[in-house]
Amino acid sequence: MLALEEAEPLSRKAYRELEEAVGPENVSEEPGVLDGYAWQPTFNISPESWADRPAAVVLPGSTEETQGVVRACNAHGIKFKAHSTGWGIFNACMSGSVILDMRRMNRIVEIDEKNMYAVIEPYVSGAALHAELTRRGLNCHIIGAGAGASPLASATSGWGNSWDSIYMSYSPRNVLATEWVLPTGELLRLGTLGQEGTWFSGDGPGPSLRGLMRGWCGAMGGIGVFTRVAVKIFNWPGPAEVTDDGLLLDFDPPIPDNFRMFMAVLPDSKAFADALYKIGEAEVGYMSAKNSIGMLMAAAMPHLLRKLPEAPMLVRMLDAFHYQFQHILAGNSGRELAYQEKTFRRIISDHDGFLLDLGDTPLGPLIFWGLVKSSMPPLIFRMGGQFTNFCGFDESWDAMVRTAEDGEKIKRKWIDRGGLLEDLADNAWMLPQEDGMFAHAEQLVLYDPRDERQMKLLPNALANGLLSAISNCQYPGPMGINPQVRQLLSPMMSYYNHWTKKFKNALDPLNVADDIAYTSEEVVDEIGMDLAELELDLSPDELVRLVTDRMGVMTPPRGLTLEPGLSGREDSGAESPASNSRGGKGGTDGTA
Repeated sequence: MLALEEAEPLSRKAYRELEEAVGPENVSEEPGVLDGYAWQPTFNISPESWADRPAAVVLPGSTEETQGVVRACNAHGIKFKAHSTGWGIFNACMSGSVILDMRRMNRIVEIDEKNMYAVIEPYVSGAALHAELTRRGLNCHIIGAGAGASPLASATSGWGNSWDSIYMSYSPRNVLATEWVLPTGELLRLGTLGQEGTWFSGDGPGPSLRGLMRGWCGAMGGIGVFTRVAVKIFNWPGPAEVTDDGLLLDFDPPIPDNFRMFMAVLPDSKAFADALYKIGEAEVGYMSAKNSIGMLMAAAMPHLLRKLPEAPMLVRMLDAFHYQFQHILAGNSGRELAYQEKTFRRIISDHDGFLLDLGDTPLGPLIFWGLVKSSMPPLIFRMGGQFTNFCGFDESWDAMVRTAEDGEKIKRKWIDRGGLLEDLADNAWMLPQEDGMFAHAEQLVLYDPRDERQMKLLPNALANGLLSAISNCQYPGPMGINPQVRQLLSPMMSYYNHWTKKFKNALDPLNVADDIAYTSEEVVDEIGMDLAELELDLSPDELVRLVTDRMGVMTPPRGLTLEPGLSGREDSGAESPASNSRGGKGGTDGTA
């Protein structure tokens, strides 16, 4: 086992105050326990798969206990970071921070069937909320990370896209009233909760703080702790309970009578985009996404996918399904379902596509329930053990199609070099949101962390994706939370990190909320990527000119000075009590 960097122990006085806040049985600084929180292989492309070890872990059981922990951290200048289910490197902390593991706060506080919202605590999973709601003819949005993820976390602090977004939108748009422990330990209640004690709205009266609370991808624990939130819930026209003896790939009860599931295949990118625009305008869809053929094979048939390079004819045949997507229709009556199906078939036909009725295939029920219950995401690890992504953001369908095609070209180059696993290169996860008003896409990257060559080339492949996004004026997706990437991108995007730091400083004057995945920056020159390995269409001089030109579009805010090739440094003044507790590697995912 790799020896981890030892965090400086907490003072005995600080540790006793944490015990007083949550009880001695809910605090630990045992190395074995702490290592469990430092093991973060997902989205961590470091060969060791470790992040920095926290100084201690606490398990608050209520909002009041959470406030007590945060106040103790303020009193002793200790950084803290909370997480719900803790999945992914963005849950890692700086060395010496205290982790708040919110697993004791696992209650569904309220389900308001009339006003269509549910109030939940941090450790309620998507699976638990879904199971409780479907008994009442209701459903909830579950993000693509899977049913084990926390709806509160994605609503307040992270991303939130999924197959159901065509009908149920995505997490940033589903958050309502919120209970928020600020970095000072004060309690802030957003929306109607702060006005009259109800949960139905997250805004007003007056200016809303929702944008400051979470923005596009949330603060990843960098601005306090969210202890309760109300989220929108939606109609479920299916059965109240579903029973079957199987698990995952063996779970296949029949598709309910008032649902239909299809795979639509279009001839080219234009027909693909245009058809999905029309489907959105017609408002016929309960779930919809392009789960690429490479993704489906990696999940269900990884051994066959590994053998594809030996079968070029099969590869060409599968390429005919390049522009396809899976689509679920749901009707509250037979007549409504018939209308939706007729409309959907007409749109696909008008765009020279064809339909496969997945309900008539052996895999249909498996895929249907895998999407409805969001139980399929763990299968992405079957192929090589790990995955990451790049070129992921939210925009129009036309923009999503372009970014998917750009990502496919980049991946093909690195697959052929042995830097990534073979997944047909086209492994873009694409989905419409709010009836196609906008869309999401990200290019999935499969790799084997035991393969030395892949671990050597993977950072360069991701850097290639980042530079492609910059050249096309696109956001690079989740890698944007990396401190090095954040420093590079900020001056290209209205100096957003300058303003988020100002906001954080106002809420967190002692700088105790761990901001490794929120506002911290690292010098881009330390990335260490090999430009010769990238084989870009740009020369090194042209690359520097591109980055410099992108940075020069916006005028720096007053008080911010630029250094050549960097996003600029601000004079932060005197150090806060917690400013020296930052570790060297925790929380970064190693991407360029």
